Amino acid sequence: MSDQKLLQYYLNMREPEAYQWNISPRSLYLDFETRDFLIRNFEVFVGMKACNIGIGVGEWDDFLGYFLKDYGQLTSIDIDQEICEIFEFRQQREGHTNSSVVICGDFLTCMLPSMEYDLVTMIGSALNEIGEYRKTFEKISDIMKPNGQLMYMDFNNYHKKEELLSVLHDLNMELERLEEYDRYPSITFYCMKIRRTD
Repeated sequence: MSDQKLLQYYLNMREPEAYQWNISPRSLYLDFETRDFLIRNFEVFVGMKACNIGIGVGEWDDFLGYFLKDYGQLTSIDIDQEICEIFEFRQQREGHTNSSVVICGDFLTCMLPSMEYDLVTMIGSALNEIGEYRKTFEKISDIMKPNGQLMYMDFNNYHKKEELLSVLHDLNMELERLEEYDRYPSITFYCMKIRRTD
């Protein structure tokens, strides 16, 4: 990894199509509501362990690291090796004060300890890209500590909330909070706070 590759990453974020979306009211609304939901509904504590599934551009993971600062550690997982390398290098180069432990691998098959995490997050297109709905939530349930919590955000055009609500009991999980957002009909989405029940 090099500064030149990192510069190209920054420039790609400013390509006309991507940049127009990134600064649009719809994109900012999506980011605001998702981050606000986390801040309003989840509390951090000393020694907290968190895991995020799907790094993407890494801004959510950056935010989570600051959310946990001085209290806990974030593990970030993504299957794309280049995404993992750039994210890890970028956090180091930018001097993130609570950088992620990065795992490059398939979430469903990578070796994660059972009952390890107090908080698991999965937002946006992550579940859609994994493609294995039930198996993904089974694995999430497995890696959560008893009474651990899941912050899940998804788009209605990817997965309806009823899909997950119908299987929560089987996964030893229960819904604690659900908020739906439809200000922009083209990107309706929802956020859930879910707790492991055993």
